[in-house]
Amino acid sequence: MGGQDMSRRSDTDAAGFGLDIALNALPDGLIVLDQAGIVRFCNREAGTIAGCAPAAVIGQSIGQLQGCSALNWVSVLELIEAGRSGNLMLRGEAVGAVFVIVRRMTEPGSGASTGYSITLRDLAVFDHARRQASGQREAVAFSGTAERRLRPDFARQRHISAWLDKMMSRGERALLQGARVIITGESGVGKTEIARHLHSFVANGSDPFIAVNCAAIPESLFESELFGYEKGAFTGALTEGKRGLIEAAEGGTLFLDEIGEIPLPLQAKLLSFLEDGMILRIGGTRPRRVNVRVISATNRDLLAMADERRFRLDLYYRLAVVNMPMRPLREVPELLDHLIERFLTAINQRRSVPLALSDDLHARLRAYHYPGNIRELWNLMQQISVLGEDEDELPRRLMATTPRVEPRTDPPERAVDPGPEPGQSLRDAVAEYELRIIEEAIRSHGSKRKAAAALGVDIGTISRKTRKEP
Repeated sequence: MGGQDMSRRSDTDAAGFGLDIALNALPDGLIVLDQAGIVRFCNREAGTIAGCAPAAVIGQSIGQLQGCSALNWVSVLELIEAGRSGNLMLRGEAVGAVFVIVRRMTEPGSGASTGYSITLRDLAVFDHARRQASGQREAVAFSGTAERRLRPDFARQRHISAWLDKMMSRGERALLQGARVIITGESGVGKTEIARHLHSFVANGSDPFIAVNCAAIPESLFESELFGYEKGAFTGALTEGKRGLIEAAEGGTLFLDEIGEIPLPLQAKLLSFLEDGMILRIGGTRPRRVNVRVISATNRDLLAMADERRFRLDLYYRLAVVNMPMRPLREVPELLDHLIERFLTAINQRRSVPLALSDDLHARLRAYHYPGNIRELWNLMQQISVLGEDEDELPRRLMATTPRVEPRTDPPERAVDPGPEPGQSLRDAVAEYELRIIEEAIRSHGSKRKAAAALGVDIGTISRKTRKEP
């Protein structure tokens, strides 16, 4: 009797402790599916990595995650459709590389399937923890998942804005063909993030991305910073010499931001490098060949500067093989709701009490014209998080904005799938949902090959899944 009481008491204690609390404390994300592929549990870290609120996905089918998550779940769906366990690598615009472990759960004894567990491991977070545990110093400051979620989710944004999809496709095609790209637009529209995306589209994971802010380098140091110098080249030089930023980008991408600020005397030397791929360090006598992709950006009118003889016209034509003019945020209002919700999610990762926007403040954010573009929207969201909705504390420029009268709507994203039909098998439900995703991608991108690239699968998978059976 005493043993039974002890067992009963331990079961009660375990239930009282709260298994969900323990699972939410895990450093890895965990999603549990039932036999029908319906999400029955999603811990906090899984929501952070996948880019969706855990409570919002409970009760949805695994296929529906494709429409609301920052990750591409197609390969996970294929694994579950085949009834297998396995390990996968997923990539997202915001979180980078995610190691996914899919395990089929079975009933002890009978071996009957009871569902699936999906473990998500953010490899950047894991590598940081490993370095700390082994006492290694970080080469660069670590940015966790919450910080990296601020990085644009271009896959989602391109689905929302046909214009943005057109611009991004233009840049991707240019780099694939070896052409140089110049990104133009107002300050704060995200030119650096666009350059990072274009780099990651064509580069390997180990290829360097070297961003140079031409406006931040003093004119007297510009040549030595960009081209490097040999030992003893000038007083104060390092005894072993120094390679420049162009050489540091070898095999990768050199991003020249604020290119309009480059000193006029050095424009000829940059032009020479762009023409023949050779650089000459200060104090050097032997040119060096450097193989880099070049992306530049500016918020200035370089052709007008060329008319005023403040920018070389021949340099402009070397840099601007393909132009990507980015619109200010006020001209792409279809992205506003997406950005507000994305920034709100990132802010709530740092708050003990989640921030919720009132309808009035949300309407003001949608009606504001944002002269500082996306950078200003993020700044305002941070102020709201700190100051609340006190009209005396928040910026007058925002509170003076007259809210639009149209009702609040969600961004034009994919409609939520109602889930499997009664009696429909998981295999059939997943296949049906996959086909809808693929057909939508083909309509959006214009071809099966482009749809395959957008969905992160090979063209054979697209052809096989869209083949009409007789």
